[in-house]
Amino acid sequence: MDSGILAVVFLAFTTVVLLFLGAQKLFTQKKERLQERVAVVAAKEDTLATAARAEKQQVSWLNVAATVSWLVGPDFMRRQTELLASANLAWRASEFLTMRLTFAAIGVVLGLMLTERVIVIVLVAVAAFWLPVLYVGKRKAKRQSDFDMQLPDALQLIVNSLRAGFSFNKAMEVAAQATTPPISSDFASVQREVSLGMAIEDALQAMARRAQSPEFDIVVSAYLIQREVGGNLAVIMEKVAETVRQRLRMRGELRVLTAQGRISGYVVGLLPIAVFGIVIVAAPDYLDPLIKTTMGRSCLIFAVFWQAVGVFMIRGITNIKL
Repeated sequence: MDSGILAVVFLAFTTVVLLFLGAQKLFTQKKERLQERVAVVAAKEDTLATAARAEKQQVSWLNVAATVSWLVGPDFMRRQTELLASANLAWRASEFLTMRLTFAAIGVVLGLMLTERVIVIVLVAVAAFWLPVLYVGKRKAKRQSDFDMQLPDALQLIVNSLRAGFSFNKAMEVAAQATTPPISSDFASVQREVSLGMAIEDALQAMARRAQSPEFDIVVSAYLIQREVGGNLAVIMEKVAETVRQRLRMRGELRVLTAQGRISGYVVGLLPIAVFGIVIVAAPDYLDPLIKTTMGRSCLIFAVFWQAVGVFMIRGITNIKL
């Protein structure tokens, strides 16, 4: 079949799937919001696990998103749900996975438009499949960075409120009102969950899972220990705030010192891929000995393997954990 006809078929199929999912989301959005509110009131357990379980119960062959989630399994969907929550995106995991598959289909269409070589079509489809993950990852990193930078000032507000005689819950409310997103929205979520009947310990742990910040994990651990053994909460939070400031300062210094290594890793990882893509599109016959012969394919696999090893080694050297 001609590649142009295949491209039209793929585009038509993708359009129909997106229209179906959009209509389904439009008609079920109000019901889903009501179910989420009821889940917060009725459940004292992890909200992420509740959402994943709700998706598993809604499997239907007429529901494309839920069917996709059933096919890949609950553990994968739980990780996707946590990723979306940490990026502060109001997408469901099944919808996100369906979006990735749609991007892959569009990648197949683009590959067919560029060339008829199977390896190019596969590479373009794989790259398109991971594009939404890169976008969510960038949003997650940006949100975590903003959250960590705001955390010391928010903790200082909590310390001042505690010394003024406020309870910890009221101090968090003051911090939520005096700060800006993303940390203000997270504190507001804790207040909302507590007002709906969730224990403050569970609400803080849910916030820690959403934020995925090692610094905030220290805050939650300090609060839970203080609830168990007692002590002056204002003094504890003040020391935690100072610890967080020192960790952020050290992290900034490490990023400066490892900047050259990280750039080298990007160049090592992306330059061969870019050159391969340009050559295979501009002069396809030039790479025939590398693609069509057994020796050439073996060398290509060998090169890709050691390329990946080099990238992971550079990443391991530059990615220093505190």
